[in-house]
Amino acid sequence: MIYLLMLLLALALMLPLFLSFRKAAATRNGRELALALHRAQLDELAKDLSDARINTTEYAGAKLEIERRLLSADMIVEPQQDGSARLLLAATVILIPVMAFLLYLPGSTPNIPSEPHTQWVAREKAQHQQAQILIAALRAKIATLDPNSPQASQGQAYLAEALAEDAGALTPESIALFRQSISNAPPNAPWRTLDQQRLDEAQAALQ
Repeated sequence: MIYLLMLLLALALMLPLFLSFRKAAATRNGRELALALHRAQLDELAKDLSDARINTTEYAGAKLEIERRLLSADMIVEPQQDGSARLLLAATVILIPVMAFLLYLPGSTPNIPSEPHTQWVAREKAQHQQAQILIAALRAKIATLDPNSPQASQGQAYLAEALAEDAGALTPESIALFRQSISNAPPNAPWRTLDQQRLDEAQAALQ
C-alpha cells in the first residue's frame, strides 16, 4: 500500500508538467511579439499626438523610427515549431517518477548491512585502551626528564597530541602541554609546527 501511495504522490507532483501538454492556443513567437509591440507603440504615439503631449514634428520622427523597426521585425525568420520534442518530454515526465519509485522497491538497491553497534563499541574501546597505554608511557618518560630540556618538550608535544586524539578535541591539559612544549622547543624542532598549529586551533575556538 505504501508503494502505491508513493507512486501516486510522484505522479501528482508531475501533474503540472502533464497539464502543459494540453492543446492550447499557438504560442506567439518572437516575430509576432515584436510586431504586436511596435503596433502598440504606434497606437500610443497617435494617442500622445491627439492629447497634445507631442507636436507633429516629434510625432513624425517617432512614427518613422517605429515603422522602421516594424519592417525589421516583419523580416525575422522564426524556426518552425513542429512539436517534435513533445514525445521526448512526455517520456521524461513519466520516467522520472517511475524510476524514483523503483529505487524504493525491495532489492532495487545494494543491501549493505550497517556495522553492528556492539562491534563499533568494541573497536572504540580497544582504541581508547591503546591510547591510555601510550599516554601512561609518555607521562612516565617525561617524569624522568628535565622539564626544560628539548627531550621533555618533544615528549610534551606527543603527550598533548595523544590526549587530544583520545578526547576527540583539545582539552585544557593538552593545550597547557602544547604551550610548555613550544616554550622549550629548539627553533628548528620539527614538533614546533604541531605545537603552533594546535595552539592556533585553540585560539580560534575561543573567538
